[in-house]
Amino acid sequence: MTEQSVQIRLATPQDKATVCRIFQEAGLETEEALAPGTTYWVMERGGNPIGAIGLEHGEGASLLRGAAVLPSAQGQGLGRRLVMSAVEYAKARGDRAIYLFSKGGDWHSFGFTQVPLAVVLGDVPDTPQVRAYRARSERPGGFTWMRALDVGVGQA
Repeated sequence: MTEQSVQIRLATPQDKATVCRIFQEAGLETEEALAPGTTYWVMERGGNPIGAIGLEHGEGASLLRGAAVLPSAQGQGLGRRLVMSAVEYAKARGDRAIYLFSKGGDWHSFGFTQVPLAVVLGDVPDTPQVRAYRARSERPGGFTWMRALDVGVGQA
């Protein structure tokens, strides 16, 4: 049997149920998935969805909004591939940083460092996830992370 190739494709509105199912299996929130001002991708193997990731866009920065690979496809480096594809997209978009909220895991290997919650809330205040927390008068639990993106010489 030959190994089926893995593809990452841009999610469409019709993919919302798929993205939500993958996120729910990983214990991630699905509120505001595929909301306006976001970009999501679906990872597929042989046409079958096995992962998903999203970015919520602010002014010059994005918030990583979920990164999940189904248990049957874990341990193959696919989560790393999803995260790094989102990082590259944010760089190409001209973002200076990517932020994320995490209830666990070590994001250092992806180039992220922990930052105070106030930094994230201040830099991406109008992203759907931050607006949802504010609307519920909640604060995200866990840790807040940032990855600075390389900015070309002469850019701020």
